[in-house]
Amino acid sequence: MSVVEEHSSHDHHGYYAEGGNHHDTPQAKHRKEHMLVWMLIGGDMVFTALIIFAWFYLKALNVEGMWRGAACTPNFNAGINQSCTDGIGNSITHIIPTASPVHTFAVAILAIVGAGLMWFAEVQARQGASRKTTTPLLGLASLAILGSLVWQIYQFQVLPFTTVQGAYASVFEYIMGSNVGHLLLILLVATGLFIRSSKGLHENGRWYQIHLSRLFSVWVAFSITLLACMVTFFN
Repeated sequence: MSVVEEHSSHDHHGYYAEGGNHHDTPQAKHRKEHMLVWMLIGGDMVFTALIIFAWFYLKALNVEGMWRGAACTPNFNAGINQSCTDGIGNSITHIIPTASPVHTFAVAILAIVGAGLMWFAEVQARQGASRKTTTPLLGLASLAILGSLVWQIYQFQVLPFTTVQGAYASVFEYIMGSNVGHLLLILLVATGLFIRSSKGLHENGRWYQIHLSRLFSVWVAFSITLLACMVTFFN
């Protein structure tokens, strides 16, 4: 049975009867909501691409050795022995250490696990599973995403640098902040799906909300993993 046929059969009791423009057909609502999610993902793809560009651009530019705090070259011609300092006067005439990849990849792995569990819950819902099957899966997905969020926040506390210690440090923490924002959004959505599933609102063919949420959660997990690989292998 196609998506359109399945939702047409649940027009009065399914997902589409719960709100929205009642003059729209199930097919029209399907197209609109699917398109909106992909527009959101597309905009976020542009945002991620800009982060990647900034990372490699600043790394290649490396003005006055400020990518990772490399030692400044003394200006002997002017008789001045220059030294690099951060925004609060601390000397950074040495290479600052990189962030631990253990924390970076732990955040990514937990995000992948959360997205995978949400995908599995969608598969089960499509097959007509009851709340007893989908609810635990969505609960575990929420816990995995919460774990990823908590670990990302913890990484802020154990970084061997601050934002003022070079462009590497600044962009790295910006990426971490972006991860926090995305994970908070996915956690909110996953928790909502869990609550709705516990009430049986994803039974009887009403799996479409899980499908839309899964699309975005998979993209977020992919983008976090992509950025994790970038900051680890190209620092």
